[in-house]
Amino acid sequence: MRKFLILLLCFTVCLPAAFGASAAKPALPDNIYFRAMRDEMDRTLKKLRSKNAPAPYYVAYKLSRQFEFSMDASLGELFSEKTEPVERLSAAVILGVGSDKNDQLGFDNNRFYYMPSSRAFVGDSYDAIRHALWHLTDAEYIISLDSYVKKQAYKRKKQLPADLPDVTPAPQAAVFEDKGTFAVPDAAKWGKILKRLSAQGKTVSQLEDFGVFFQVDAREDYYLNSLGGAYQIPFTRAKLTLYAQLRNKDGYEQSFNETVSIPDYLNPDEKELTEKTDAFLAEMAERYNAYKAETYLGPVLFRPRAAAAFIMDNFVLAVENVKPLLSDEYEQDETAGWFREKKGMRVLSNVLDISDKPLLREYKGLPLVYMPVDDEGVPSQDLQLTSLGRLRVFPLSRRPLGEDHHSNGHARLSGHSYPRERLTNVFVQAKAPLTEEALNGEFLEMCRDWEQEYCYEVESFGSSNKTNRAWRVYTEDGRRVPAYGLDFSNLLSRSLRDIAAVGGEEQVFYGAGDGNTVITPSLLLEEAEILPADAKPDQARFVPKP
Repeated sequence: MRKFLILLLCFTVCLPAAFGASAAKPALPDNIYFRAMRDEMDRTLKKLRSKNAPAPYYVAYKLSRQFEFSMDASLGELFSEKTEPVERLSAAVILGVGSDKNDQLGFDNNRFYYMPSSRAFVGDSYDAIRHALWHLTDAEYIISLDSYVKKQAYKRKKQLPADLPDVTPAPQAAVFEDKGTFAVPDAAKWGKILKRLSAQGKTVSQLEDFGVFFQVDAREDYYLNSLGGAYQIPFTRAKLTLYAQLRNKDGYEQSFNETVSIPDYLNPDEKELTEKTDAFLAEMAERYNAYKAETYLGPVLFRPRAAAAFIMDNFVLAVENVKPLLSDEYEQDETAGWFREKKGMRVLSNVLDISDKPLLREYKGLPLVYMPVDDEGVPSQDLQLTSLGRLRVFPLSRRPLGEDHHSNGHARLSGHSYPRERLTNVFVQAKAPLTEEALNGEFLEMCRDWEQEYCYEVESFGSSNKTNRAWRVYTEDGRRVPAYGLDFSNLLSRSLRDIAAVGGEEQVFYGAGDGNTVITPSLLLEEAEILPADAKPDQARFVPKP
């Protein structure tokens, strides 16, 4: 796919009040998406008014054109045979009313919540997009005025200082990448692959169900704001999800899944897919005889999938959303990162560092969350978040944390929030990575030092830091037996300082929706507490499996 890139930086001393007032207009791609956004934006800034109320000083529009192709099969049979992708266009609108010194954003209005006006289904034509943007902008203006009044009353009640502006100046950038044409998968080819892979589940008698799900998600994002910030960025990801259901020997019904990313869905490596399916099924057969976890305190080895969840829950969420929202509903913003007061402090073991790389397009042949411009139009920067275990920098938006504040291009919009400070591609980097053999040896040696009969190796986490996908590793001979019912609810951010060793083989893991990607190897924790999950055996089947 041929791509082109335009980067236009519009440095400003003071941010202009309207698109075109003093900001340089980027040369927008000639398509219906940017034409509709530009035309409705101009009209909004000129005409959207309410008597005795502040006018919009800032407008941002985002359109996402999505393509989804999916097929699934169970035990050798397709559930459906689709030949065309599902297409959808969605839209979101952000307004700033008042001025950059005093606006309504950053306030969680419990009547409307901190969410942009959006529509999931928009007609894919110039007129339909204009109509949707007009409708959403009008609705957003009502929300914004209500929030503006409440925010001013809140600031007066709390006697908040008025000298710090609500928005700081930042350069604007425009990046456009050719979207190309979505390549539809060969349905006949993938139908045969899925039938063959899912039929392999018949060979494992312990399974109550087994299936495979193939999905390609392609997205084209179009963004424009009234200061000159803009981007057009495509993203495509293909994956195969294996899912299994079994009832183990103790009568507990359990579900497992594993996602396999596919670098080239037009020419898939069928041998690799077969091998991964065989390995997953072999593990499922072992899990029938798994041991239930007991109370445990000692070393734990997190394999990459579990390590990614551990880093996401205990580090990423701790450094995101560092500008707390104001609200009449609560005193403390529980969504704000709890490391926001720990800059310069030791929050991580010094055997590894963590960085964020929004400018990296792919890693090991897999696509990443490429975001050269953030959702405030600011050019993104790579961040070295930690060094020597100390937290050095936060992802920052234009919402200031204090004096001399500068955005580093990490404001991200989601369906659940206006742009806030978020990460993109989080890299866990070992200072002295260990081979698989060396890491396993270090793990067993640490277990012996703790005088443990066995230690735990964790493959992945489920909900609420609980997992049925773990192994007991016996200290005497390194024997691995499956374990289930592990509860890591006592695992806190302080455990980041207990990382004793790091593997050398990173894997890429994707968050849900428009979330982060985490790229991490295995992590060895010197100490973690495990409790047995509070669960009872399930009702037995009335009739055995046929």
